[in-house]
Amino acid sequence: MKGGIPLEEKDLGYYIKNINDKLKAKADADLKQFNLTLAQGRVLSFLKSKGGRATQKEIELFLEVSHPTVVGIVSRMEQNGHVISWTDDTDRRNKIVELTGKAKALSEDMEKNIQANEQKMLATLSYEEVVQLKRMLRVIYTNLE
Repeated sequence: MKGGIPLEEKDLGYYIKNINDKLKAKADADLKQFNLTLAQGRVLSFLKSKGGRATQKEIELFLEVSHPTVVGIVSRMEQNGHVISWTDDTDRRNKIVELTGKAKALSEDMEKNIQANEQKMLATLSYEEVVQLKRMLRVIYTNLE
């Protein structure tokens, strides 16, 4: 029992919110050593998955945030030497964002931290339970769209 209410009586939203809060706090603490915020870390991972380069519009769609938000994130990442950006010569409306060598090196360490955190979070679950959990979370996420 925590906070006077038996855990089994708390609703699903309670668990999702509190898990998210704990994951965010852990990610922020881990990323601080790389001089990155959680949003910047997500951009770095996204760019790595795209071969190191993407447009700001692609980043907006991935993060599901507004254009001005991405402009701020990319600007801070550029100031810290994690990315470079330029206007696309073939379409002046697009801005290209690319990882620097510094960020590519950081991404390896970040990936190790992410994997270690995920292993810790799922340590007491079987492989089958993890597969089932991921499937159910995708369904819930889709239902909310």
